[in-house]
Amino acid sequence: MMDEEELVAFITADPLAWRIWLAGYESGLARGHDDERNGMENLADLIARRQLTLQACEQHIKAELANTLTMAEVRAARASTRPGSYRGGPVAWDSEGDR
Repeated sequence: MMDEEELVAFITADPLAWRIWLAGYESGLARGHDDERNGMENLADLIARRQLTLQACEQHIKAELANTLTMAEVRAARASTRPGSYRGGPVAWDSEGDR
């Protein structure tokens, strides 16, 4: 088996080996460019699909975000409330709107 230096010497010294190697290199480059172009087209398609989905689900996403933020506030309020520390006033998880 040849090491890299021997392979380079063989390919550059023999015109037929050079043409074969160069044809393979060019083919690989062309395939790489095609793969990159196809990848970009697929990426653009994926981005467009995600954008359409986000637009179609916009109201649901906003409602879920509001609910998530409210639940975070409730968790924070519950975590900071200790037995016997309530001094009156509204309690986030016990409001009239939640019933």
